[in-house]
Amino acid sequence: MRPALTFPTGLSRLGCQIRIGSLGVFMLCAGCQSFDYSPEAAAERTPRLVAGLHRDVNPQTPGAVPARYDGSDVWGRLGQGFSLVDDNGLNPRIVRQRDWLLENPAFLRNASQRASPYLHFIAQSLDERNMPSELALLPIVESAYNPKANSARDAAGLWQFMAATGRDFNLRQTAFYDGRRDVVASSKAAMDYLTRLHDQFNGDWLLAMAAYNAGEGTVMRAIEANQRRGLPTDYWHLNLPRETQDYVPRLLALSMLVREPAAYGVQLSPVANAPYFTAIELTHPVDLSRLAAAAGVDEAVLLGLNPAFVRKKTIDGPRHLLVPRDQARQLAAGLANMEEGAADVSAETLAISATPSSPSVRWVP
Repeated sequence: MRPALTFPTGLSRLGCQIRIGSLGVFMLCAGCQSFDYSPEAAAERTPRLVAGLHRDVNPQTPGAVPARYDGSDVWGRLGQGFSLVDDNGLNPRIVRQRDWLLENPAFLRNASQRASPYLHFIAQSLDERNMPSELALLPIVESAYNPKANSARDAAGLWQFMAATGRDFNLRQTAFYDGRRDVVASSKAAMDYLTRLHDQFNGDWLLAMAAYNAGEGTVMRAIEANQRRGLPTDYWHLNLPRETQDYVPRLLALSMLVREPAAYGVQLSPVANAPYFTAIELTHPVDLSRLAAAAGVDEAVLLGLNPAFVRKKTIDGPRHLLVPRDQARQLAAGLANMEEGAADVSAETLAISATPSSPSVRWVP
């Protein structure tokens, strides 16, 4: 598990203090920051796995070579590391999901746009843990990369944790804070869970993903049933719920399209291979709406990076905010202004003490 975050004291300014951290962070260039934080997007339900109609699609020209990754876009960075579909080969279940995705191009296009603030952080975290790059596509399958998504079964967040499972992985849930929607905390929890499942199923990532969807008990019972019948026990031969039968093929189909988007005519929202957000440590609770107004920044962007604060107030949860790196100083000034005016407002007003400093972070034991 990663140790807790702390931030070094910044330079004194405006008579206050701020401490800012880069938090290993999400990445996107200024020209690519077109994120959909609209109420309609926030209210979207989790995507439904629908088997597509089979059609003959073979956009790959014999001898065609995927475009070489030039280091600028995270999708290309991810794609160069994809290998799971190659290891398993193409089969009708993957083809059905691929065809559905090609028949519904808006799904992947919109999901890739929502992924923009979060994708680099997740890709970097997977690299650090030596986990398959394809797992960065799992939030597309789970939530279409909407951190506010809720399922009919009350799963929540990018990674769609159920309440009990979230608590098992230290995702705190209160009236003011839901760790399942915390992008950093839930991503760590999801990777911890997937790692545990990978070990449980003898290093098989397909079985680990199936168990992430259906539960390890469901997958284990399917394996035991096949063992009793003398049947193969790999993912493709198990009798699993229909959703789980489509779940892994959907991710593998996505990996095909993301690896060679031009060949398939797929449009992905560009995501720069550089940090998008930084973390600002809080010393007091803060009202996010008031902070956005004080700093003159888009409230929807601030809320989109901090969806775990379900009532827009940091009364519970971590003592830091995620903010766009290019607006960190602007937000720091807004925090300083709120502190200066705190003496003139009622006790119910939430405030924070801060001053701008250069982004920096350190992990401590």
